Amino acid sequence: MPADFTPAVETLLRTIHAQGDGGASFAWETGGYYRLTGTDYRVARRSFFPLTGDGYVEENHDDSAPVKLTRKGRKWIDHHPVPRGGSRGPYRPRGRRSARQTPAPRPARIAYAGGFTAEIAERVVVITCPDNGVDGVTLPADGWEQRAIDRHATLQNVEGPVVSGAYALHWREDSRTDADLLVQSLAIVQAEPARLVEAVTINVES
Repeated sequence: MPADFTPAVETLLRTIHAQGDGGASFAWETGGYYRLTGTDYRVARRSFFPLTGDGYVEENHDDSAPVKLTRKGRKWIDHHPVPRGGSRGPYRPRGRRSARQTPAPRPARIAYAGGFTAEIAERVVVITCPDNGVDGVTLPADGWEQRAIDRHATLQNVEGPVVSGAYALHWREDSRTDADLLVQSLAIVQAEPARLVEAVTINVES
């Protein structure tokens, strides 16, 4: 029994084993390669020689017949667990990424302009006013919320300010991109004359 196979030969042996007792069906392709039926796995014809020549797989001289492990081949598999990471493990077809591997959604876009901070998520732009947490919060002039709603048909509601000195602008049925809505929201708030209010006096408006 050889101490080790080449990575290609070992992958082939483990792939055949992974197909179960029915064996692995391969189809001949040009260029000296076989393809595992129903997969993208291709293996060179020469990779079979160490396995058939030394009795690790059955030699049936029929390219259309499934390739099966012999008792010797199963014994080798039993004595050689797949290394950590599976670098020489059986072929695994590529599939959709699992939930764990799916890239996390991109964070909400954030913009800074004139001391205001803005971020957007699900068509709601949250504007945090300047100087929050210092000596007070610089807020827009009174009544700007209704004026903004009256001027912009797709601006459905404005919530705030809350203790953090932030407003939430709810946009609906607007064809503009998130980036455009973010810029528009900043422009609306910055266009209003500012008023300085002590942070402790800001209440949540229903």
